[in-house]
Amino acid sequence: MQQDELIYRLEIPQRATIIITKMSFLLRSDSDRQKMFTFCNDNPGSEYVFLAEKRKQLIDEEGYKDKNEFISDYNDNNIKALEKLCQEKVDGFKLARLKVTDPETLYSLYEKNKYSNLLHLALS
Repeated sequence: MQQDELIYRLEIPQRATIIITKMSFLLRSDSDRQKMFTFCNDNPGSEYVFLAEKRKQLIDEEGYKDKNEFISDYNDNNIKALEKLCQEKVDGFKLARLKVTDPETLYSLYEKNKYSNLLHLALS
């Protein structure tokens, strides 16, 4: 199932840009989109719940387990490293709010609550 079809079948309004952006980033396969459809069909408003759990799953499965790897990746491409760390799309708005830009400090903040989103880390 493609994203456009999922949006249509779940009747997600186009103005729901936050949900749609999260879907684009977190649902990486037809299987992921089918699972979301199964979970959310006939359960309006459950999209955010599904996406929050999917994000946690991706943090556990694909997120950083090693501080040095994060630091190295961050120094190469900070946006990609932050996306992998928090499993969310990083845009200019979020990046501009980062009070801390030192990768070691960012990772230490992340370790305190590994499911933190980037804005939470940014304001820490």
